[in-house]
Amino acid sequence: MKKLLILTLMLAAAAGFATPADVVYTEGDAFIRYSDGEELEAYIGDIMDTGDTVTTGLDGFVELDREGVVLKINPETVFTLLEREADRQKTDVLNVVLGSIKFRYDRITGKEPKIQTISCVAGVRGTEFTVFSGVDGSSLIVVDQGEVAVEAEGRTVSLTGEEGVEVAPGQAPGEKFTVQRDQIDYSKWNEEKLETLVSKPVEAISQLNTRLGTYIEEVTALYSMWQENAAKHAAEWEKLLEIKEKQGQEASQNYYKEFIAPMEVQAFYLAMNTRYYSLAALSLRRYIIGRMYLTLKTRYILDPQAATYTSF
Repeated sequence: MKKLLILTLMLAAAAGFATPADVVYTEGDAFIRYSDGEELEAYIGDIMDTGDTVTTGLDGFVELDREGVVLKINPETVFTLLEREADRQKTDVLNVVLGSIKFRYDRITGKEPKIQTISCVAGVRGTEFTVFSGVDGSSLIVVDQGEVAVEAEGRTVSLTGEEGVEVAPGQAPGEKFTVQRDQIDYSKWNEEKLETLVSKPVEAISQLNTRLGTYIEEVTALYSMWQENAAKHAAEWEKLLEIKEKQGQEASQNYYKEFIAPMEVQAFYLAMNTRYYSLAALSLRRYIIGRMYLTLKTRYILDPQAATYTSF
């Protein structure tokens, strides 16, 4: 119980460490699902923190401002604000789970957050671009101005103005192509992905299941590391109390700084990454795999014994 309480506190601390995003405009069907599970209609003035998710319906639209980064969240989109640790540094992650978002950067500082979809990660060095995330987990990134580096499965493709690239789940980015501003019809592109999903559901779910399995493995490994760290922390804390009793306050403070403080920093980052992979897995299961199941179930409602559906 004590370990669980410590982990909960660490997760709460990690949640408060992210750069928030302010809701500056909304219209239509738009909601924010907060990290505590509460879901409320989105209004101007609302603030998003780590783990919060925006969902928009058929006529929904939300505009966020995040320290000079404007996010225009289009209809039928799911977006989550995440963060993770890498090399002892916090990295904010803007997670486009489903749908399309146009990003506009008022300035480039060199510390821009990563843009993530189910199938790829994008490093931003551009000022204006759009990310499309399809119903089957595919991604399409189109740059209007600047440069965006798209990475998946160990391969990186750099895009500049009026260039785009598509990434299928579990595959490296395809060849980049030339595209004029605002010439991509997301609805048509996503409809093509839906038809592919319906015709090859087993292939689609296998690719996504592999990704989900990776997230689960990361969470399992991180939790094991956290348990080991917690056990060491408890042992060192007992030593600290003994030192304080026998050698005094100054000696105990020095021992804390040298041995215990680094463990607490490590616990903080372990909690942050555990939260990151857990939320990524939850989003994938709820918004992509869950919708795939409902789509197939609806499509085959009159023929539930069809081989395509039963194999799925």
